Amino acid sequence: MRLLLWLEPLWLMSLFLLIMLSNRLLPEGTLFIAVLALPALWPIAFLVERRLLPPSPLNLALGVMLLWLPVNLWAAVDRDVAWQAAGYLLLGVTFYVGAVRWPLFQQRPMMLAWLLLIFAGLLALVGPFIVADRQTWVWFVPIQQRIAPITAQWGETINPNILAGALVVVLPLAASLLIAPEPSPSHRRWSKWLRQLVLAALTLLLLVAIFFTRSRGAQLAAIVALSLVMCMRWPRLGWAVPALGVAAAGVLLWVRPEVALDQISTGGAIGGLDERLEIWSRALYALQDFAFTGVGIGHFNRVVPLLYPYFLVSPSVDIPHAHHMVLQVGIDLGLPGLIAWLAIQMTVAALSIVTWRHQTGMARTLAGGVLGALVAMLVHGQLDATLWGTRLAFLPWMLYALAVLAASPARFPSGTSPLPPERT
Repeated sequence: MRLLLWLEPLWLMSLFLLIMLSNRLLPEGTLFIAVLALPALWPIAFLVERRLLPPSPLNLALGVMLLWLPVNLWAAVDRDVAWQAAGYLLLGVTFYVGAVRWPLFQQRPMMLAWLLLIFAGLLALVGPFIVADRQTWVWFVPIQQRIAPITAQWGETINPNILAGALVVVLPLAASLLIAPEPSPSHRRWSKWLRQLVLAALTLLLLVAIFFTRSRGAQLAAIVALSLVMCMRWPRLGWAVPALGVAAAGVLLWVRPEVALDQISTGGAIGGLDERLEIWSRALYALQDFAFTGVGIGHFNRVVPLLYPYFLVSPSVDIPHAHHMVLQVGIDLGLPGLIAWLAIQMTVAALSIVTWRHQTGMARTLAGGVLGALVAMLVHGQLDATLWGTRLAFLPWMLYALAVLAASPARFPSGTSPLPPERT
């Protein structure tokens, strides 16, 4: 049975492909089978380890969110859409559980960190070829036109904002590893330089890709998250934060706050701050009316325009989500699910801070990177909801797993770990 748990990542990856390409690989109406199969190995884990989930401070909030999910599915009108959205959520949850439980990641959390960095690097390289809005990559249009027959056969595209939202949460991790103190002297000099060169190239690649997406929310999130990571690495830089804040306020007043906010809010299908505020107001109406169940997971663009029509947004424009992560989670999961989700974010933040304060070496570096990633996600989440209900929604859960792995009791002085000890 333990061998089956070792093979859990392979099981999840096979289901990952089925859920991501369900319209091609699965018969119509059978997606729910693949989604329900995601936690199929949890009963085996219970028989072997006497627990469904690995020990973690996230378990209570995670359990509440999972137990509430059937209510959100019940509230949905279109079952296929609901199962697709639930599949994206459960992929992240099962990836998190599998990563925290897998022995190789427990022993070497850096393996998971490198997998995330490699994935983000590949996404940054492939993104320009499959981006949906070609005007975002004007300089790249001739190349896109040449490879258009290949991408047309593939049939998959990505929204620039979703691409930027995925890259910006991995950027702080890459930066944290890049500027971390040098590893132990036992490392060979060439190995250290090769590692730094790869990390520098990855960080630069992510920055360039985020810049060319023209996602102002992601660019703002990158600035805030990188500033936090640098202040955590060199605390004396924190003294410059008030001065930078005053300078930013001065620039904001000089260009006029309403103009600056309108520029930040413009993007994608939204024309400016007024339209974004209208979408937020409709989301709040829906959250008030469906506070208990939500409108049905994945049903924002089916329910909200029907019950709360827009006046500034054209009816021909599809608004797939609330353009605010907290509002979108509440609309999908209701207030009980939203409270559980917020508890998960606060727990991950607290866990990362404790690890960063009480640990040294790579665990401290990883904790700083995860904290920066969480800040990036939440800052970008004030203007968009790119990592919820999308194909890349599993990325935050992998970062949560990294926070838990970095806080393992084996890496802490006796009695200081925020995690309970492993059972023997």
